[in-house]
Amino acid sequence: MNPPLMQPVSDLTNGLTRGFLLIDPSTCGHAPDIAALDGHACTPRILAHREEWMPKLVDLATLNDDVRMLAGRYLLGRLHADQPPAICAWLDSEASVDVIARHIAHHLVGPGIGGQSVFWRFHDPRVFSLALAILDPTQRRALLGPVKSWTFPWAGHGWRVEAGQFVHESVDSPAGWPRPDQWPRIDRSEMADEVCYRLAGLGSAQAARLPAIVDELFQEALNQGLVASHEFVTFALQRLPHDFKLA
Repeated sequence: MNPPLMQPVSDLTNGLTRGFLLIDPSTCGHAPDIAALDGHACTPRILAHREEWMPKLVDLATLNDDVRMLAGRYLLGRLHADQPPAICAWLDSEASVDVIARHIAHHLVGPGIGGQSVFWRFHDPRVFSLALAILDPTQRRALLGPVKSWTFPWAGHGWRVEAGQFVHESVDSPAGWPRPDQWPRIDRSEMADEVCYRLAGLGSAQAARLPAIVDELFQEALNQGLVASHEFVTFALQRLPHDFKLA
């Protein structure tokens, strides 16, 4: 069995001195100290008129030790784990803030189900965790782009995806964007998050397996003719404790 792509992180004591925090204004309202941080917006051209709602990058070098310590607690999933993510990720990269912001902005808007334009909040850990299980290795590499490691809070733990060995694609490449056949699965992120919430208290070894297992169970639920969101969630919750020993 291949090791999980997401590796648990339990200590950031010596890490939060370089790189950038990725913060989404729409999810950090419950953390005013984080929401107030100045940052560089990751704004697609088509959404320039909504820049205040775009995810932003905060340079860790500009923060004092107290704010870095607070950020670390959020990233490890130790604060408000039952709330939307106050900090979506810590991005370790040698690239400039402009390069990273352009890369993230490039992956925020594109064709979804039926070719309709969608805003994909892939940077939100509740979406990112499931996307990692669905995208193929080439897509993952392209999505991470110039980021060496992507550390994020999810399911009450901190996680890291290492990408230092990856050669990132040009920002003109669509390789990191989900394929049409993947979108129905990607669109179940909210249901997957509900399953995760209902299974609060999972250890990191169990949680690391959860996105791929839930994706598989949702596919099985679909094959059995289930339609409503609550049916998918109930199906997964009934199967997980017995079939996968996750509760």
